[in-house]
Amino acid sequence: MPKSRLGNVYRGWWIVGAVFTASAMVVGSSQYSFSIFVQPLQDEFGWSRTQINASLSFAALGSLAAPFLGRLIDTHGSRPVMAVCLGMFGLSFLLRPFMTELWHWYALSALQFIGFSGAAALPAGKLVGIWFQRSRGRVMGLTMMGNNFGGLIMPPIVGASIALASWEAAYVVLGALTAGIVVISLLAIKEVPDATDRRDESDTVAVGPRVELTGWSVEEVLRQKSFYLITVAVLLGTFTYGAVLPQIFAHLTNEGASTATASQAVGLLALFGMGGKVGFGYLAERITSRYALMLSLGGQAAFLMMMLESSNAVVLWTSVPMFGLCMGAFGALMQLIVQESFGVKYFGGVMGLINVTSVLSFALGPLMAGMSFDYTDSYRAAFIAVAVMFVLAIALLSQAGGPRFRASPIPVAGT
Repeated sequence: MPKSRLGNVYRGWWIVGAVFTASAMVVGSSQYSFSIFVQPLQDEFGWSRTQINASLSFAALGSLAAPFLGRLIDTHGSRPVMAVCLGMFGLSFLLRPFMTELWHWYALSALQFIGFSGAAALPAGKLVGIWFQRSRGRVMGLTMMGNNFGGLIMPPIVGASIALASWEAAYVVLGALTAGIVVISLLAIKEVPDATDRRDESDTVAVGPRVELTGWSVEEVLRQKSFYLITVAVLLGTFTYGAVLPQIFAHLTNEGASTATASQAVGLLALFGMGGKVGFGYLAERITSRYALMLSLGGQAAFLMMMLESSNAVVLWTSVPMFGLCMGAFGALMQLIVQESFGVKYFGGVMGLINVTSVLSFALGPLMAGMSFDYTDSYRAAFIAVAVMFVLAIALLSQAGGPRFRASPIPVAGT
């Protein structure tokens, strides 16, 4: 987009806005709103919760595709990859009203998730790392707040659409909104600053016609012990998305909370998650992203265990938002620790390689939750197992060492 149409605002903020919006749609629709569709789908087709939850396991395809998408971002830029992945996401929603068989549900879930990481997460890490330097932690937190903002706005949109029309109409609404975000991303995203982009007074990004990015290649990263420790820790942390987040609404109602109370609690979780991203992002600038990530995982473990007693109102209104605060930070910190440890130049490939391991969490997490409920009429067993995983992740990060790489400032042409 020509600079004149962007006004006098630093281009980086338009990019942040586009990725924020994409994150809100991708995460808000696929994770925060998932439980809202469960009962209508059970009523319509007679599928069990395990069968419905199994569709979340197709997020494993997104994990497998992440290294490929990351390489494409490194070589061709974030904009085309982001637009195609969002397009696949929206198409999967628009086709769901035509489902008649369980395999249709699974096929469309596969289409939805195969481009999951390329729709927002990988572009966010790459673009924020390029356009913002010293305020990277805070801006990354602000950008990834879109995940939790989606948790605030998408469930009410989905709930209202189902209440006023049907679950089919809700999916059409989601598809139409995603199509709009594709247009926004095409207009706003730009890979690197150039001479037409004004310096941002709140940051120290130096801009010019020539941009040089620095960082270790995938081949170099694979020779470092810290890479494997961080990778396994991130893998364990991602069980919060597959086994916990999509089930919180159902867990609260199963523990005796009303639908209205559970909805309000999930909304509060999303709100606190937004604050957690910025707060922990700022903290990462002070104590390193590794220590901030360890605090995030420790808080998730503690408050997830506390949430097991959410039949008590005081426990519910304390544990859910505080879990959201710590969980929200994870999405930003997992990007920051990769930037901090391995640089930005090959961020897409490195982060994509780390993301591929989450195939395990996305494949097993939903099944853990579904089987926990089907066999015990409770999500408690699954939540306890995930809390233990968080503690193990902290132990691994404690052995990963401090920052190994600091990105060099993007040089101004002629300096």
